[in-house]
Amino acid sequence: MTLAEETIADLEREFAVFVRQDRAALGQLGREVHPDLPAGAYRLLVHLADRGPRRPTELACHVGVTAPTVSRRLRHLEELGLVEHLEAEDDGRAYLVALTDKGRLRVDEIQDVRGRRLGELLESWPAHDVRTLAELLARFNGGAARPSHRCRRAE
Repeated sequence: MTLAEETIADLEREFAVFVRQDRAALGQLGREVHPDLPAGAYRLLVHLADRGPRRPTELACHVGVTAPTVSRRLRHLEELGLVEHLEAEDDGRAYLVALTDKGRLRVDEIQDVRGRRLGELLESWPAHDVRTLAELLARFNGGAARPSHRCRRAE
């Protein structure tokens, strides 16, 4: 194995650990929003908090699930009072999904908790290392987060 292959293998292992830990944390965070909230639904709430009202098709693309799956999750979130439907001004047949005030409050609370936890994990790091990590992750995510062809058509 070459040095480059070894480095990529090390990076792949670390990404796998990171993803496993993040999925476990998302499950816990979702339960903190509401005890009946599935882990995948938390990502929908965060996306709505970050981007504002969205069409269900965009939400499905964002979390990588099918339209029926996102519809079930959205219906559940609506029953919990965390999201609501809004009329799409550009298309009377379509609707947007938005956070309710209760949904916004719960997401804000959980993001505060998550930020504090991350701060605790990084408190022993020099500030320049934390900035470098943030910059490198932003660069990586900028290239990795391009929507799939299927999602571009839905937007």
